[in-house]
Amino acid sequence: MKKLPRFIDLISVPVQTAVRISAVLLVLQLACFSGRAQTAAPVPSNQVPPKQIAAQVDRLLSQMTLEEKILQLLAYQPNGVPRLGIPDLETCELLHGVLSDGATCFPQAIGMGAMWNPPLMEQIGAAGAREARALGIGQAFTPMLGLARDPRWGRVEESYGEDPYLVSRDGVAYINGMQGQGANRYGPDHIIATAKHFVADGEPFAGQNGEDFETSERVLREIYLAPFEAAVKEAHVGCIMPAHHAINGVPCHANSWLLDDVLRKEWGFDGFLISDMSDITKLYSLGGDWAHRYATSPEDAAVRAFKAGVDMELVGNLYKGFINSVKTDKVTLAEIDRSAGRVLTAKLRLLGLVSTTANSQPLDPTKQAILTHTGPDDMFAQLIAEGKFTTPASARRSDYQSVLNDPAHDALALRAAEQAIVLLKNQSNLLPLNPAQVKNILVVGPLAIRQNLGGYSSGHPKFYVNIVDGLKAAAGANTQVSYAQGCELGNGSLDRLPAAVAAAASADVIVAVVGQTRDQAGENLDRDNLDLVGGQEKLVEAMQATGKPVIVVLENGAPLTINWINDNVPAILESWYLGQSAGTAVAEVLFGQVNPGGKLPVSFPRNLGQIPCYYNHPLFTGPIGYYQSPNLPLYPFGYGLSYTHFDYSDVKVEPAAITADQTATVTVTVRNSGQRAGDEVVQLYTRQDYTSLKRPIKELKGFQRISLQPGESKTVTFTLGREQLKFWKDKGWVVEPGRVLVEIGASSQDIRQLGYLQVQ
Repeated sequence: MKKLPRFIDLISVPVQTAVRISAVLLVLQLACFSGRAQTAAPVPSNQVPPKQIAAQVDRLLSQMTLEEKILQLLAYQPNGVPRLGIPDLETCELLHGVLSDGATCFPQAIGMGAMWNPPLMEQIGAAGAREARALGIGQAFTPMLGLARDPRWGRVEESYGEDPYLVSRDGVAYINGMQGQGANRYGPDHIIATAKHFVADGEPFAGQNGEDFETSERVLREIYLAPFEAAVKEAHVGCIMPAHHAINGVPCHANSWLLDDVLRKEWGFDGFLISDMSDITKLYSLGGDWAHRYATSPEDAAVRAFKAGVDMELVGNLYKGFINSVKTDKVTLAEIDRSAGRVLTAKLRLLGLVSTTANSQPLDPTKQAILTHTGPDDMFAQLIAEGKFTTPASARRSDYQSVLNDPAHDALALRAAEQAIVLLKNQSNLLPLNPAQVKNILVVGPLAIRQNLGGYSSGHPKFYVNIVDGLKAAAGANTQVSYAQGCELGNGSLDRLPAAVAAAASADVIVAVVGQTRDQAGENLDRDNLDLVGGQEKLVEAMQATGKPVIVVLENGAPLTINWINDNVPAILESWYLGQSAGTAVAEVLFGQVNPGGKLPVSFPRNLGQIPCYYNHPLFTGPIGYYQSPNLPLYPFGYGLSYTHFDYSDVKVEPAAITADQTATVTVTVRNSGQRAGDEVVQLYTRQDYTSLKRPIKELKGFQRISLQPGESKTVTFTLGREQLKFWKDKGWVVEPGRVLVEIGASSQDIRQLGYLQVQ
């Protein structure tokens, strides 16, 4: 039989041709064990019946050596088997765009959470997956479904917010976009998503990334597990990555209750599990005190993680030792086949395999060297040094340049940036600026001219528009935009302040761009102070003292404590890390070309003493006002202003009473009573008192982002039933009878309409 081409060789031909060839070859490989083709209609790899995939996986495993099977358990190194047509599985980061030079950079995850727009999230996921696939990538380590419940945690920027329902909706949408749905699932423009970090990494001890968390099963079920359960049951996510830390004393990477009992047996997860970087080693030791000291040796660490359900090791050496572990019966061949089969299933679903010939060929010497290597992992050191992961150029499709430079992707990135901006304050309607009246704009702050994309971003995106350049482009010929740095970001030096004060003398308005970068907060850069770093607050104070109108634009990945700015500055925008079109989007909002409609996905505390300050807290029972500052956060969850005004009316709950297995419909009318078109995020919260267990003060159970012209009204509809009313008790979900308060409004604190639902 003529030797068939490998999948990796197909990507150099036009994509349509590659897809057709891959489909035909897939049918050939499914035909029979001997590899002889039988007459059959072409079947796309994303539509192959599961039973046929399982049968093909069994055939492949029967032809593979132990070494070839173990290759399937190793990520970030060649793990294909050329003699059997098994391709490598190339991986990447895709938190807010592919981590590759020239790819489209979307707003950071926390900014996408501020959009409150799952349909737009799905489009972003699809665009990112399309670029990844063109680059030869089959899997991405995203979305991050951790809940940002502690603002000290450096990885807040990677989260969609503090609420399980919001994060669930955004996570499901992003995964659906990446993996595709229906006939398009795992099609030629889609990839495998990896939900991480499983589970409850958003409230670590003292806010320090990767530290342990002690909690109840009830809190795990109702809060932290919810986004992952939705990712598995609704989006059918293809891969899951455990978290760095331990839950209730058991490291997540060795927690069989989490990884097997809950994830696979209870939820029915049928994908594969991949470790986080070095976390299997961390079960034993990483040097110093940075280890769980849970396993007794490196081999014990690998065996514990593997038996708990971790199928693939990310950038590590320990799973290579399974050759010896099998010989000593610490790991069985059946267990190797189990995990290798899960990885092969994912490859077959996504990439297709191109040959099942039984012709025996020696194992690739490079791969054999990988398996027998026992020294330090040079690849790991290289990846850390570079700060990113790379895909071989040989894996790229021939059309990758046109895909990366698709104007539709740039338009989508700009639209997302526009929708992510949150208007926090607008005293006396200072905004939007009128170009006819504003002739001189002074921009201050070191971030105003800096590329500021947040974590997991390429150092060389296709382009980046900073705020100064964005304002210059939008202001027009009759408005001058000047810049003065004013202060330093990394220290408190004010040597540049006098020049900024002098420049303010001729300004009509001052735009102060302040916040943080990935150098001040991010993964493994947690915070014990939420104030502005360097001399930024002093700069804002000096600008306000000039008597000129001041607008503060925040560029940041997590809440900041800006009490003085809130009390004294007339206008404040939260812009997050907006991606490649940051300056364009901010300028559009400042000049009123775009009406801001974003809402906060996290609460902003007044100070560290308020932490935790998430909105869905238990009912307080102590004396009110025992803090030295007000008890409420500076800005609540769901908060965001607009250049127009929205009226809420006519809330209806029908029927007014239901049983636990029935549903009710909640409707409310929202009207734009202002003079500008705008977006409103209509939010529904519930609260049930007098149950057998105390419930939170309120819980988000529905939201919709709607667009309204001046004078236009829309009726927004929500559903309340078992899924929205259940809570965890005695090892199961229950719905108890009683009255449920239904709150609808513009934020968790700005409630406009009330209704009631009786559960019988």
